[in-house]
Amino acid sequence: MFINGAKYTPAHASVIQVQNPATGEIIDTVFAASAEDVSAAVSSCVSAFDSWSKKTYSERGFVLSRISAALKEEEQLEKLAALLTKEQGKPLTEARREIEGVINVIDYFVGLSSSFHTDFFENKLNDSWSFTLQKPLGVCASILPWNMPALILSWKIIPALLTGNVCIVKPASACPLTVLELADVFFNSGLPAGVLNVVSGSGEEIGSLLAESPDVQKISFTGSAKAGKNIHEKAAKTNKHVVLELGGSDAMIVCDDVDIENCAEKAVSARFFNCGQACVSPKRIFVFEPVFDEFVKHALHFVSQIQLGTTMGPLNSKEGQAEMEKYVSIAKSEGAQILAGGNIPTNAEFKNGSFFEPTVIARLPKNSRLLAEEIFGPIMIINPVKDLDEALIDANNTNFGLGASIWTNDIRRAKRGAEELNAGVVWVNQHSKVLPELSFGGVKESGFGRENGYNVLNDYLETKTVVLKF
Repeated sequence: MFINGAKYTPAHASVIQVQNPATGEIIDTVFAASAEDVSAAVSSCVSAFDSWSKKTYSERGFVLSRISAALKEEEQLEKLAALLTKEQGKPLTEARREIEGVINVIDYFVGLSSSFHTDFFENKLNDSWSFTLQKPLGVCASILPWNMPALILSWKIIPALLTGNVCIVKPASACPLTVLELADVFFNSGLPAGVLNVVSGSGEEIGSLLAESPDVQKISFTGSAKAGKNIHEKAAKTNKHVVLELGGSDAMIVCDDVDIENCAEKAVSARFFNCGQACVSPKRIFVFEPVFDEFVKHALHFVSQIQLGTTMGPLNSKEGQAEMEKYVSIAKSEGAQILAGGNIPTNAEFKNGSFFEPTVIARLPKNSRLLAEEIFGPIMIINPVKDLDEALIDANNTNFGLGASIWTNDIRRAKRGAEELNAGVVWVNQHSKVLPELSFGGVKESGFGRENGYNVLNDYLETKTVVLKF
């Protein structure tokens, strides 16, 4: 834990073991926060708020720029990437990209620090003068997932810090180490004590404490729909601001007027990135019937080139591995075709880890559970559709609505897909492209609120109206 600018050792001895999902070995332990520890962290934030919020945007941006510079040092970047690979399981190349993504987020918001200004509206009334100000909210809490802990940390805290808020972070119990190491870099780069505090432990317990705390003004959660709804319910008791990103079951529509081989290559790359453990990976692919067989052929070719342990790592847990077995079993019972993978590898080098073969399933019935639920692992589903009408119906036939894509060279199809796909983000001829400049978030069961983009800064500010009369 990090509280008040330093590593914190609680009086109690409760710890969380952190496993390497590739080998099953215990690589480290972290302290689990008690209610008293969470209270101390919140109090530390409250104490730091006044000084931090009074700094100018340029002053806060300068601190963030020093953090970015520290992360760009090759030794530091490689250290963080190696640690992320060790605790999360993703290949080192993907871990480096994630740390580089953190740097990109910081640099984007630092770039705004010299030009961003809060809105000022002036009104002259009959007997008074009024205007509005925008002030930081105060203490902002963030609850992180385990699939991209470093990147999503930056999405949540960097705009909050730039706008003068202070932050308390709860990392996922499976992946707390990189977040704690990043906190160390932040403080060593000049972030004042108390502006960022990190408490590790049970998501349900700590999340509830943060959601119900009257001193926390905003809570941002990324995780399951069930846990997110619980956070939302508890946060309502103090009427705090809430952002929920609750996963997705992204659809990808492939029309018959595109380069099918290129489309299949991009689909495989996006789907099996991070071992399929990405909210916006294309989990359900709907391909026009005339090009269905060709798409499948190319997809299987690119899937065959994936190397377990090298280009694709393990799932983050044995529970995730068991989930993939369950989904393959369901698909078989429903009469679907298992075209590739579908098994836990038997090689000796993988026996202690949480690996699962990259799997391709085709021709699932429309009422299949696999088309309704979020499959958070290396399973690609490919189903044929007659036309765009059927593709849009099937794509929207889910309770999720995070991302979706349509692949076509016809501007009319692209326009229709952009308008009718029920998702917070719609891509055309690409998928999973998420940049700090772009607003990101979902609809329906995928949650509400947005992260990233210029406008997100306003979400960390409260508008105050001042009316003067002399």
